[in-house]
Amino acid sequence: MRIVAGSKTWESAHIEKWDWILIIGLTLAPMTSFRIWKVGPAEVLCLLWGIRYLFKARSLKSSLFFFFVCFLLALAAGSLVGYYVAPNELRAVDLLTWVYLGVVAVSLYEGIKSKSLQYNEKLFYVFAEIAMAWNLFLILYSRFVSNRFLGAPLWYHGVRYSGGATNPHQIAVLLCGLVFVFLRSILKRKKVFRSTVFMILSIYMMIETASSSGILAIALGLAVSAYFFAADLFPRHRFAALTIITVIILLAVLVFFKLLYQKFIDWVADDKNGMGRFVIFSSFGEAFMKSPVFGLGPGVHGIGGTIEFHNTYLEIVAATGLVGGLIFTVYSIDLFISVLKTDWKLFPILVSMYAYGLAGFAMRRIVFWGIVAFATVIAEQLTNRKNIINEQ
Repeated sequence: MRIVAGSKTWESAHIEKWDWILIIGLTLAPMTSFRIWKVGPAEVLCLLWGIRYLFKARSLKSSLFFFFVCFLLALAAGSLVGYYVAPNELRAVDLLTWVYLGVVAVSLYEGIKSKSLQYNEKLFYVFAEIAMAWNLFLILYSRFVSNRFLGAPLWYHGVRYSGGATNPHQIAVLLCGLVFVFLRSILKRKKVFRSTVFMILSIYMMIETASSSGILAIALGLAVSAYFFAADLFPRHRFAALTIITVIILLAVLVFFKLLYQKFIDWVADDKNGMGRFVIFSSFGEAFMKSPVFGLGPGVHGIGGTIEFHNTYLEIVAATGLVGGLIFTVYSIDLFISVLKTDWKLFPILVSMYAYGLAGFAMRRIVFWGIVAFATVIAEQLTNRKNIINEQ
């Protein structure tokens, strides 16, 4: 079933049966306790849904496909160097994880792109609703029935909500995306009351994860949303409004820099792992100098090969060097610009997902690429629609 543009609003679109596989797969993605080795229900369902779309001719032209091909080649080159330079740090089996993520990301992108804009808007929102409802059920179940669901722990060490994951990071990445999917719906004045309730619940659950990275990611996403929303209050002078707001923010940062810096350090110190992250980050230079051009391949490169860096961007450069870092940077800039030019209300979704990567390996999660695929396709389809309208 395809919905012709303009024939229906996205709220009235009917979800096809096959697409419930994708919704369920992305919803279950954080529940890593159900995995056998690195494969669980989410991995199987997302691959099953997307594989039928993978070998489309147009996938060869997408920036996402080009990114993964180049990134995997850089990762392979880094692994070869790492095998000789630091074999004790290399986890060659993780190459399979990245191949899988590439296949799933590209197939999700192609599958979503094969549907109409209205349908994708509905599919994206329904996924967010189902994921929110599922985690609301899990957290209530943990409060009134048991802190384990079908053997999966719902709380990490009994104090941090993990929603069936082996640690809170997986659910925190999902919640970052959900907060801003619901905020976008509010800003677009669609299902405002329900979206507001679900957004508040998403923030509440993030607080329950005790993920300082997640809380920071949401705060940055909200700040970006407020920035562009304030400019929208002056539609005839939007550029001037953005300029004035930017100058005010920069002046405020300069004037209150010491206070803001101290508040940030105090906030990081309140997290028992917070200052430890800086210790891990500080060891990046040692790993980088072992192979600055191609990196050392996927593995454990922090503090002399004893721990991961717990930072998406340091992990990328450590594994793929300057080559892979450049590939990722070019792809990300292109993604951000294309989304921002089309619909800034999608932009905070990406900001929150990328911001989480400052203290976690967000892009190694299925749900990260699922949300990125939705945002990318919707932005492209909105651009195509605007181009058609302008040509008429």
